Amino acid sequence: MIFTSLTFIVFFGLLLAAFGLLRGNRAKQNLLLVASYLFYGAWNPAYLLLIAACSLWSWGLGFGIRHAATKARRLCYLWGSLGLSLGALGYFKYAGFFVENTAWLLDLPDTEPLEILLPVGISFFTFQAMSYSIDLYRRRIEPCASLRRFLLYVAFFPQLVAGPIVRATEFLPQLERPLRLERRNIVIGSQIFLAGMLQKLLIADQLAPFVDRLFADPLLYDSLTLWLGLASYTIQIFCDFSGYSLMAIGSARMLGFLLPENFRMPYLSRSIAEFWRRWHMSLSFWMRDYVYISLGGNRVGPIRTYINLAATMLFTGLWHGASWNFVFWGAAHGVGLIIHRLWRQRRQSQDKPGLIGQSAGWALTLLFVMLLWIPFRAPDFMTAYLYLSGLFGPSGEVSWAPPTILLLIAIVIGWHLVWLGVRVQGRTLFPVARPWRAVPATVLFTAILALILFAPIGTTPFIYFQF
Repeated sequence: MIFTSLTFIVFFGLLLAAFGLLRGNRAKQNLLLVASYLFYGAWNPAYLLLIAACSLWSWGLGFGIRHAATKARRLCYLWGSLGLSLGALGYFKYAGFFVENTAWLLDLPDTEPLEILLPVGISFFTFQAMSYSIDLYRRRIEPCASLRRFLLYVAFFPQLVAGPIVRATEFLPQLERPLRLERRNIVIGSQIFLAGMLQKLLIADQLAPFVDRLFADPLLYDSLTLWLGLASYTIQIFCDFSGYSLMAIGSARMLGFLLPENFRMPYLSRSIAEFWRRWHMSLSFWMRDYVYISLGGNRVGPIRTYINLAATMLFTGLWHGASWNFVFWGAAHGVGLIIHRLWRQRRQSQDKPGLIGQSAGWALTLLFVMLLWIPFRAPDFMTAYLYLSGLFGPSGEVSWAPPTILLLIAIVIGWHLVWLGVRVQGRTLFPVARPWRAVPATVLFTAILALILFAPIGTTPFIYFQF
């Protein structure tokens, strides 16, 4: 089920009604668990066995991780749990990539490619299970005594297939308090959900056909059109993924659960390090806490620190998919983080940059991020090269973006400027606890009307479903 489909709206409405009628936490947790498995099974029922197995071995081995008599045994249980999760992730996501590249390296042209259907959301729920095991080993949490609660933690449907990545420390304690529908949560959550739907249907889905056309054959278009296409994809991927995250956070909030923020206007960042503190925050912090710090972080000298940064971003690139494009994308971001760290160390003794310096930092960061979206989006290196070269030279016939594309780009730019101004004043616009007041009611009515007129409910998959 896709959040923007009529099927999901009916599903969620029925779930809310049943959730409100039931009494007792156990019954409500059972309902949410069944609903989550129904939600995931709608994609492919066979893969319910995978998510159940991942939950069972993480839960069962967790007791050994926490209570083993020696550190060596605890480490064996940890690697057993991580090995099973990484093994499942590696088989479904990377086995075909490994076979293909091995055949190319050994010059085996008759090797048949592996036809493995990628389970939707596998990168997300395996990472949640692994964070639980690692936190147990680090003695930051106690084992979850209830199998039902742990199954719900791994499979909770709002964030199941595209995040945000939720940790056991954030979710499991919420199951210990009374679960009930509250008016404030429904009011706030529905606004968050609507904001995500606006981003997805009204912006991302409207930009997608224009972006797809340009990346299909960049040679057909002039440099100005390609720049507009790159700006469109920069906006599309943000609104698509941020839109999903907001709908996940909003639907969870209506049920009384708080999920972590996943985006904080990343295109306003003034450095690449700040960008990664604002973009896909749950993944960024996961990689920092469980990969970068585990490798030694910045406690092992400057050279090792740079290696750790590079390795972490390589893992981040590979997390997105089994493709050399993603490896390059992650490596390039790693280089960017290393350069930023060197620059920051060099300027430690100097004054804080003024408005001009901050503006230059923002412009360079945005340009760097935008250019790296090209290999991220392109199907192969050749297409990425053609698109990149077309940006800086004449190519194809002079074309232009449809007026709708220009309007959407202007709207998103204006949105960022308004957000920046509101933040400077220390206020936020939405969501609000009393949306029936004049200003929020007008904005909400306009948003709903725009959805009805320009973006009818559809079933276009989210970009991050493929990861």
